[in-house]
Amino acid sequence: MATTTMGKSSRMDMRMSERQRSLFERAAALKGQTLTQWSLTHLEAAAEQDIREASALYLEPDAFDAFRDALEAPMPDAMKRLLETEDIWA
Repeated sequence: MATTTMGKSSRMDMRMSERQRSLFERAAALKGQTLTQWSLTHLEAAAEQDIREASALYLEPDAFDAFRDALEAPMPDAMKRLLETEDIWA
């Protein structure tokens, strides 16, 4: 059975160099946090940032204007005909 600490039951062990550990411990101490608190805060923020970057599409202003114009343009006749066809998998 997993040990639960304040509602947390999952663990993650990491290998790192002595230099990395010393660096992380120093940063945690400067913030008045434990190494675990500091690590979780920074890992969570980095994960959220990576997910945001992978989930969003960023366009330069000219590209965005062209994209918006394409969305607002009337639908081509070929697309209308395609949407009117009966699904072959239905």
